Amino acid sequence: MAESSEFSSTTAQQTRMGRFSKTRLPLWVTLVVVVILLAVLGWQRIAMNRANTHLAAERQALSSQFQANRSTLEAELKAKVEANADEAKRQFGIALAWAVRGEMIRNNLDQVDQFFNEIVKLPHTERVLLADDTGKVRVSTDRRYLGVELSTLVPVEATLPKEVAVRAGPNATRLLVIPIMGLNSRLGTVVVSYRQPDVLVGN
Repeated sequence: MAESSEFSSTTAQQTRMGRFSKTRLPLWVTLVVVVILLAVLGWQRIAMNRANTHLAAERQALSSQFQANRSTLEAELKAKVEANADEAKRQFGIALAWAVRGEMIRNNLDQVDQFFNEIVKLPHTERVLLADDTGKVRVSTDRRYLGVELSTLVPVEATLPKEVAVRAGPNATRLLVIPIMGLNSRLGTVVVSYRQPDVLVGN
């Protein structure tokens, strides 16, 4: 009896397995599943592309902002350093004006020439000259300019002020313009031509 019961149970299980193996899903269900899988894969790819595009845009924006901030900071730094350099030159010019004034009053232009020959040796200095009250160059580190009208070398408006000043010169040079004042009149004008070093690269 026991063997008959076990045989019946085994037969029933085999029958259910046979029915399950013979059961097939309709074709449309399979197609729906495939479509859903393809849609999920497509959505993931689109999402990843959007994320990559967004990251690239953010990276570009940060890079542009960094470059803009860097350029602004560099410009501010350069302007501040150049302003300090101009002020240092102006203070130097005030001291030089007193020294040249004393020698001009004594009509000792040879001593002025010695001053200028030492000054032109300073870094980035190109030329130093002195024009008298008529505008003719009387002392110059470049002998070619002796006797030349100062107005042919320096813009007239740059030489008019009665105070030491730094002006923009031709060909990216800077001009330290130093009026030499007597008690009641102007004795002459010293002009130091130099190039402003690039403060960001140090040359």
